[in-house]
Amino acid sequence: MSSIPEDAFTLHGGCDCSAIQYTISIPILSSRLILPGKDLSGAELQSPQIFFDHCNKCRKVSGALVQAWFTCPQDWVEWSIVTENIPSSNGEARRTPTTKDLVQSKPSATPVVNYASSPEVTRSFCGRCGTNLLYVFEGREKTSHVPMVDLVLGSLDAESLEMEGVRPDRHFYWESGISWVKNLVAKGDSSLSGTGLPRHPDGSRLEVL
Repeated sequence: MSSIPEDAFTLHGGCDCSAIQYTISIPILSSRLILPGKDLSGAELQSPQIFFDHCNKCRKVSGALVQAWFTCPQDWVEWSIVTENIPSSNGEARRTPTTKDLVQSKPSATPVVNYASSPEVTRSFCGRCGTNLLYVFEGREKTSHVPMVDLVLGSLDAESLEMEGVRPDRHFYWESGISWVKNLVAKGDSSLSGTGLPRHPDGSRLEVL
């Protein structure tokens, strides 16, 4: 279980162009959902779950070598999205759909683009900037009995990612992962030499190309 705060707190995130934004309201520890099953140590599973995902489908869809997810009940998440083609004197008009409404929205009405990547699975992106945002598996409700959503961990704002305990604490689909990527994530080294990769400061990329 992630060592996140036991008190209630909020996280914020969204796409790169801010057309789609969200707030996650995590309740106090005693009010957090207990999930079916146990972890490898036999402990109860409790929302939120934060993990690395090495499955080939998530790698291909996101374009990331390894994906990371923040999984929680859908009713913890409040969305704010730009409503296309509706003028506003204060800039772009926005609305606040539920997660269910968001994954059923049409691109002509909102910047949200939905992709049915597998049976009962919807992945949502921003159609303006391309940010990969969420994954919803409808079949999961059959076991958890609560609508759940997986939010792309990297879509959280930097301030939220720096909060205590907001980091992956396990790997899923480990056997499906790319060997050198798994070594890089687990040990910080892709060469197997144990020396680690060079670490360049911000803004140095153009100097080395």
